[in-house]
Amino acid sequence: MTLTSRLVRLFGFVVLGLALSGVAWANGEEFFHPDDTGFDLYYFGHIKDKAGKVLDNVVITIKAKNIGMSFPVRNDAPGHFRSPDIGKAIKGLGKQIDPAQLEIVVTKAGYRQVQPSKLAAPNKAEGAIQVEFVMEPVVAAPK
Repeated sequence: MTLTSRLVRLFGFVVLGLALSGVAWANGEEFFHPDDTGFDLYYFGHIKDKAGKVLDNVVITIKAKNIGMSFPVRNDAPGHFRSPDIGKAIKGLGKQIDPAQLEIVVTKAGYRQVQPSKLAAPNKAEGAIQVEFVMEPVVAAPK
């Protein structure tokens, strides 16, 4: 391999690395950014404690009570979450989306949800809906 071909190959790797580095720096942010195109209804947001520290290993469950469906969602280490397309799943069953029948439950061992205090989903039947959750540690009663 000649010096020129080695330099061309090295230059190609550098350009490719720089092109892909923006995706790596995004740390999942692009995935969690709201994008209404092609979606019926989904929820996204962050989960933090009262001090503003992001929480991970949280389970978000979106329940469609009127049709008996649950959509469990895990969040990532930076505290983001994004549900599947709840609207498309409900419509796929031939049902209408009734926001009054949707409930969002957030659980993490040793924590309780403090905001939003009402567990009902926002009263919207379409689009990308941002919901920010705040949790606080549960203090065990002294024995």
